[in-house]
Amino acid sequence: MTKLLVCIDGSAYADNITTNAAWAAKRLGAKVDLLHVLRRHSDYQAPHEDHTGAIGLGARSDLMAELTKVDEERGKLDQQKGRLILDHAKAELNNAQVTDVNLLHRRGSVAETIQELEADADMIFIGKRGEQANTESEFLGSNLEKVARSIHKPLFLVSRYMRPINKFLIAFDGKDNAQKAVDFACTSPLLKGLECHIITVGQDQPKNTDTATAQLKEAGFTVNAHHESDGNVEEVIQAYVESNGMDLLLAGAYSHSRMLTMILGSTTAKLIKSCHVPVILFR
Repeated sequence: MTKLLVCIDGSAYADNITTNAAWAAKRLGAKVDLLHVLRRHSDYQAPHEDHTGAIGLGARSDLMAELTKVDEERGKLDQQKGRLILDHAKAELNNAQVTDVNLLHRRGSVAETIQELEADADMIFIGKRGEQANTESEFLGSNLEKVARSIHKPLFLVSRYMRPINKFLIAFDGKDNAQKAVDFACTSPLLKGLECHIITVGQDQPKNTDTATAQLKEAGFTVNAHHESDGNVEEVIQAYVESNGMDLLLAGAYSHSRMLTMILGSTTAKLIKSCHVPVILFR
C-alpha cells in the first residue's frame, strides 16, 4: 500500500501540510505516517563552561542546578507540544476522511530521521520553512535543503499559500531529475485528470522535450507546452506559474554539487522561494 511520510511541526505551514497530504492520500489511496521530531537531549542541557572565577563556586553550583531544572522542564514541554501537534494533525486528516494514520514521535535530527524512514515511504511532505523560520524571510527552512539533497523519494514541499490543485507545471530541462517528474506524472494516480503544462527555458530546447511531451500525451494528458528562449530560468517559470494560475510545480532537485551551488546559486532553491505554490522535487 502507498505510504506518505508527513513531517509536522508547529510552523505556520502545519495545517497546509495536512491539507495537501489529505488531498494526496485520497487520490493515491495511501496511508499516512505523521512525523514530529524533537530536538536531541543535548540541546536542552545547560552549558558546562567553568565560570567559577566570574561568579564564585557556590553561586555557580546553584545556578547550574537551576538551569538543569529549566532545561528538563523545557524538554518535557516540548514533548507535550509535539503530542498536541501530532494529535491536531491526525484530527485534521480524519476530518478529511483520511483515517489510516500512524503517529511517529522521534528525537534527533530532522534530516537524519527522514532518511531513516524514507525506505518505507512513497512520498515525503515537508513545509518550505520550519517552526523557527521567518515566513517573510528570503531564506528557506534550515532542514529543507538537507532533506532534499539526502533523500531519493519525491519530496512534496508545501507552500504557505493554499488553493485547490487543478493545474500542474513541469519545469523540464532534459536532465534525469526532470525526466523523473515526467515519469511520475505519467504513472502516478496523483495527477490524473489535472491540467498539464510543461515549460522549457533557454536558447535551445532539450532534445528529449518532444519525447517527454509525447509521453505525457500517451498517458492521457492534454499537454500545454511552452518554450521561452530568453530570460532567467526561475523568473520565467515564476511568471508562467502566476500568469497561468498553476497550482503545483514539478521540478528536478539540486543537480549541481554543493560547491558549485555556493558559487553559482541554486535554481532549485530560487524556484522554491519565488513560486508561491507547492513544489514536488525529484532527485
